[in-house]
Amino acid sequence: MEAAAQGITSNLPLLTLIVLVPLLSIPFKMGGFFDSILVYLRRLHNSPIKLFTGITSVLFFLGPILNLGSIRVIHDLIKDLRLKATFLSKAYLVGFSTTILWSPYYAAVGITLLYLQVSVVDYMSYGIGLAVLFLLVGIVMFGIWSKKQQLEAEDYQVEEVTAVHRQKLKALPFIILTLMAVTITAEYITNWSMLVLVSLLSLLFPAVWMLYSRQWGPFKHHLVEYKDKAVPIMNNEIIMYISAGFFGQSLRGTTFGEGINVFMANVAQTSFLLFALFILVTMVCVTFVGIHQVVVVTVLATQMDPVMIGTSKEILAMVIMLAWSASSILSPVNPINLLVSTLLKKSSLEVGLRDNGLYVLVVCAIGIAILNFVH
Repeated sequence: MEAAAQGITSNLPLLTLIVLVPLLSIPFKMGGFFDSILVYLRRLHNSPIKLFTGITSVLFFLGPILNLGSIRVIHDLIKDLRLKATFLSKAYLVGFSTTILWSPYYAAVGITLLYLQVSVVDYMSYGIGLAVLFLLVGIVMFGIWSKKQQLEAEDYQVEEVTAVHRQKLKALPFIILTLMAVTITAEYITNWSMLVLVSLLSLLFPAVWMLYSRQWGPFKHHLVEYKDKAVPIMNNEIIMYISAGFFGQSLRGTTFGEGINVFMANVAQTSFLLFALFILVTMVCVTFVGIHQVVVVTVLATQMDPVMIGTSKEILAMVIMLAWSASSILSPVNPINLLVSTLLKKSSLEVGLRDNGLYVLVVCAIGIAILNFVH
């Protein structure tokens, strides 16, 4: 019974993170930041490359705070611009997939660092570097693709960017980076879990914003909306993470769990490049048939010993996150792929493989090469 209870509760800190992080979006809604983003993106409409850069950059910063909601927010803001579906599928998945690599506010990073017991300070030097690199690669690849497609922007009347809009656009990344810096500094000082610190910040930041702005009415409205709309849709995700935690804990000390560790160590000793490719291909194949990445990561991260594999915990975490990001784009049944395909009314295979397959192939090759070199 004790082992069963431990398995069920092993992911509770992560579930707290998933439930509370959406609260961080309330100050940005109250502050009118999303309206400024809309004006900014509409100003870039006449240049496909600039608009693509703008969308991916906004997702890069908003993704950690809004999770999948960031794609919905951006889509609602620009849906009347009549942009082509292929353009949007590339922008949405390139922008959001980079978030998966680096943000400590994102559940994927949280669960990987939790199981491997990696400090976010040590991880971020790898994660943020690869994320920015992949974002630049995506922009360059889109620029090449757009010239071949000869994309032409339609005439569109846009609103003038005022000084207030410029101020908000400059403040947005500053606020988000400040939140990141606060949590990283707090982890360094207190040695508390990043999951606990992020959860506390998710409660404190909206409270401080409310006290500063004194917008009691709008704040209450957003809280009610969060309680009635945001929390209920997390039910499936909550059950999935609890089940994955139970499954991972149940394998500890078993013959099967030890077998996984020995097998992965043998593969890594043969070639670290082969080991990284095996993790990547396994993650993509398993998620392609409908099994969520959290199940795979729970099994791998709880059973693998970085010392036996001959690498560091940070490199192992980065390999797992690269595989998670790639599988999120390619898997036709992954929530990210399904959301984009639903919004754009395209099939999941078109959104993943056809529109973004080459991008995934390029960034995975670059990522594995860099990690193999650092290893």
